Amino acid sequence: MKKFLLSILSAFLLFSGNELCAQEDYGYFNSLGVGVNVGSSGVGVNLATPIGNYFALRAGVVMMPNFKINTDVEVNLDDEVPYINTDAPSSLDVTGEMKRFSGELLFNFYPIKKADFFIAAGAYFGGEKLVKISGHSDELVPFSSCSGIIVGDYELPVDKNGNVSGGLKVSAFRPYLGLGFGRPVPRKRLGVMFEAGVQFHGTPDVYSDFGSLEAITADAEDTFSDIIEKVKIYPVIKLTLSGRIF
Repeated sequence: MKKFLLSILSAFLLFSGNELCAQEDYGYFNSLGVGVNVGSSGVGVNLATPIGNYFALRAGVVMMPNFKINTDVEVNLDDEVPYINTDAPSSLDVTGEMKRFSGELLFNFYPIKKADFFIAAGAYFGGEKLVKISGHSDELVPFSSCSGIIVGDYELPVDKNGNVSGGLKVSAFRPYLGLGFGRPVPRKRLGVMFEAGVQFHGTPDVYSDFGSLEAITADAEDTFSDIIEKVKIYPVIKLTLSGRIF
């Protein structure tokens, strides 16, 4: 019986100690956490520190793995330059690569002191090249001076070797808003944080690695044109495993 009572008392003291630890107030920049995250923006790591009980500061880097997509885009040929229509392709298969590297500086605001629900605000910076576009066609070599591929409202030129290189870029500074649950500096040794939000990057711009772009009027139907028309913001869904260093 005594052993049973001692076991209950020990369990109660352990539980009470954990609760007291969990309810411990945060100080100002007196703790440091490290997090590893994965989500729609890629794979990242960050460092975090509390600013009292209601705020936390996060800073880190995010890398998007090299995902690739293939799509056909329309080839535009200059009507003022003589050529044989049957020798020139009307479309070109190109590859889009989404690999990029970004930094993040974010603040968490916790409206309720003892709760882990937060509102996040801050910005992502760097990684302005959203999609890298590349392609090649030997059939376009004779028409390199008078041809290009249509992406959105622009024509990406073809170089003398039949190559196309360019892409879609967004602002290098992208404000961010999000909601989530968890602490980047966990109350205990380890914690999990879930977050959903958006980066505001505006309308993607077309760029070329081979000279200047030419503005055209066209109704292109391809993956990249859809991105320009529809992707005004970048959705972020992220899961973070965080640990408390001290």
